[in-house]
Amino acid sequence: MIPRRPLEHRGKPINKQQSESRADEYFKAYAELSKTLRTWLVAYGIGAPIALLTNVAFASAIRSSGRSKYIAGAFLFGVAGQVALAAINKISMWALYYGETETQFKETRRYRVAHWLSETYWIDLTLHVAAIVAFVLATWFAFEVAV
Repeated sequence: MIPRRPLEHRGKPINKQQSESRADEYFKAYAELSKTLRTWLVAYGIGAPIALLTNVAFASAIRSSGRSKYIAGAFLFGVAGQVALAAINKISMWALYYGETETQFKETRRYRVAHWLSETYWIDLTLHVAAIVAFVLATWFAFEVAV
């Protein structure tokens, strides 16, 4: 068994209070970056189709290509995934908050599911990657038929 080393930063030991302070800083950065990423993804998923369709040459090329449903579907899929993820996270956080104010709620299955969702990072990662892939494909198809 490998002995656990104390937490260190640049060779200096970190106590529990310093570790909690760093955790707060990391969480603040994570929360801000999470909002920024979601904002960019939704803005791109809505803004790119508008930009493409307001350009007469792009719009007519996309319509006549036969791929317009796939392009629109990919953009819609990416945005819908981000909206669904925001709803899942919002509902989970509400349930965790409610469990802190009404301790009996912590005994329910809804609370346990919300807690599991709040600690399950792969759902966020999967939906973010899926949105990015969908947007890249939609953009690629749009430019492929228009150029």
